[in-house]
Amino acid sequence: MKANRDTISSIIGERIRTFRTEQKLSQEELAFNSELHPAYIGKVERGEKCPTIETLYKIANGLKIPLHKLLNISSGTEVEETDAFHRIQEALDGFDADEMMKIAKIVEQITELMHNHS
Repeated sequence: MKANRDTISSIIGERIRTFRTEQKLSQEELAFNSELHPAYIGKVERGEKCPTIETLYKIANGLKIPLHKLLNISSGTEVEETDAFHRIQEALDGFDADEMMKIAKIVEQITELMHNHS
């Protein structure tokens, strides 16, 4: 079965493969970390299987990333690296809630200064 590259399953599968290869994990290592079968990981990455949200949660845990990061797609279109919101979101990835609140306050102060000087 050839998966359609535009299906959500294919897009998520490609994201899983990208995160896995960035971490230099084999499919077997990710499967072990996720408590899933290695063949299943391969089928998910190829878009041949449509995993449940429970399974996606296991895979995200196996990749040591939050589920929302795995699912962060924009209706099948690639986000340009120059997109300001995307760049900010990527820069903030990995901060805890307290750090995020501090950063949010700083950004609010900066935007307020910019509005006042316009």
